[in-house]
Amino acid sequence: MVFVRVFSWMALCFVFAVCFGQTPGPGLTSTGALVRIQVKPYADKPREGLSRKRFYLIKGSREQNKSLISNLTATSPATRDCFYQSAGASNNFIAWLKENDCESVYCREIDDRYIEGEKAVPEFQLAFESGIKEFGGRDLAKKWLTVNLPDKLRNGFYLKKQQELQEVLKHAETVSGASVLSVMTDRNGTAYFTNVPAGDYVISSLVPIELETTTILFNCDITIKSDDLGTEKPVRIQKQNKRCDIVEKPLPVCSPSVGER
Repeated sequence: MVFVRVFSWMALCFVFAVCFGQTPGPGLTSTGALVRIQVKPYADKPREGLSRKRFYLIKGSREQNKSLISNLTATSPATRDCFYQSAGASNNFIAWLKENDCESVYCREIDDRYIEGEKAVPEFQLAFESGIKEFGGRDLAKKWLTVNLPDKLRNGFYLKKQQELQEVLKHAETVSGASVLSVMTDRNGTAYFTNVPAGDYVISSLVPIELETTTILFNCDITIKSDDLGTEKPVRIQKQNKRCDIVEKPLPVCSPSVGER
């Protein structure tokens, strides 16, 4: 009888340990924290997250990365509208990009209404007509439409942004003395850094992000403590966060190009 009671007590203790013990959940490890960021850039739109934007985790605090952040704040990287205007893009082409906050023609499908009709984009029309002559049919011409666009309009802005970003990343890794991790936000403005060791970090956009009428640069302090390991640590990237240094500037006025229509 005594054996049965002892066994029952041991079993109960085992169940308690399994149910209530601090064990890592899905996607977690005991050696690092799962940092969940949620980016809310609009004070007047508190529920709207910043989607499809890349953020970076830099080793060290903002104070330790002071020279890097000062350099990021002082630089003025190329903006989408100014780049495409200087490349001779039409107003309709730029408007097509802005409709879904696209940076390149690979952002979304090119519908028929942008090839023919009132909303037609001249560059798409020319590429489509060239495709018909080359491939002998409308379906293939539409499928390979982007191939017949000029290089600058097809991937010029992407390549320029990548060049700028690689230079900034190199600087960040030199200053922090560690590799920089990156994630991209989902449609709700949420993203995850996984298995982050204890220490001080900066969550940064590294380059200004274009909003409707402004650019915004995010740099937020975060400290991972030993107690945070094996848990999820939420961080809100927003103006109300006192640990965030957020620099917002108006979009630059672009000089009209010769090719603008």
